[in-house]
Amino acid sequence: MNHWRRLVMQNGIIMALLMVSLPAFWLVVMIIAPQLMMIDYSFWHEDNLQLASWEKAISEKDEQMVDLEARLAEQQPGGTSAGDPALEDQYQQLAAEVSQLESQADQPPEVYSLKNYSYLAGNRLHRSIFLKTIWSSLLVTVIALVICYPVSFYLAQIAPRRQAAVLFIGLIIPYWINEILRTFAWLMLLSYNGFINMFLDSVGLITEPIEFLDGNAGVLIGMTYAYVLFMVFPTYNLLRTLDRNQIEAARDLGAGWLRIHLRIAIPHAKPGLAVGAITTFMLAAGSYAVPAILGGPNSLWFTQIIYSWFFDGGNWNQGAAYAFMLLAICLLFVTVMARITGVDFKDLTKRF
Repeated sequence: MNHWRRLVMQNGIIMALLMVSLPAFWLVVMIIAPQLMMIDYSFWHEDNLQLASWEKAISEKDEQMVDLEARLAEQQPGGTSAGDPALEDQYQQLAAEVSQLESQADQPPEVYSLKNYSYLAGNRLHRSIFLKTIWSSLLVTVIALVICYPVSFYLAQIAPRRQAAVLFIGLIIPYWINEILRTFAWLMLLSYNGFINMFLDSVGLITEPIEFLDGNAGVLIGMTYAYVLFMVFPTYNLLRTLDRNQIEAARDLGAGWLRIHLRIAIPHAKPGLAVGAITTFMLAAGSYAVPAILGGPNSLWFTQIIYSWFFDGGNWNQGAAYAFMLLAICLLFVTVMARITGVDFKDLTKRF
């Protein structure tokens, strides 16, 4: 209540209402409501047994109606005399029952269970793709971390200001281009007759072109390039606040560069490293364009399976269950990273 009063006194009632209502609207409509709907979809499925029972009953009643039509036709050879009223009533009753069953079959009952989740556990192919996606996303995160930490440290502590500005521009300019176009650029570079194979062959490192796009190599390279900037920025922001005097003092006391990084720089940059790792992992695990373009038949990504359930198979319930499993793994990764780095969620949100 005190916060609300302070907000009103500082900004006025109208602005205070806007400052409170707009974020609340965004939170409910754009985040909470879609997630709750996805969770609800993931737990229900069509009752196939009941549906099969209705279809069987419809088939049996159709046969009875055909028999009654034949009997009524025998009683009315000229089409003018009235038939047996009992048979006509029975026919009308069957027609009404068939109509009711068909309307029920058009809207199968919702059955809440864990069937959509158990399907993933029982499908060996989808389970292996799911585990491969998680493992590959972790690998992309580690590769990005190994690449980005030295770059971030150099930009924050070593490079002159003008040189750092030029390097930053070099890092940012490729991201002005659409991600799909950047991915197609890598497709041309990594193709069988692409620039990389031509270069390796010209310097004598290979005798046959390498199939980068047949397995997961092309996907890992493309994802590392696509999301490396999300690791650089938060790490750089933390390392920039590191007091240079601490590094100089450690060197004066005889500490080598490895100990300086392990004891001073990396602990100081832990929140930035955690944010970068979380962002890179979640983007890699949820990527669709990069594996679809750079991946071959043997490198399916779990997001492609989710897309197939939604748009090719038309099974939104199964797709929602798969999507929720991927979301749960991402949230678990956030929790584990916070625990490993010793950074609480409040500090993580400050660094995003």
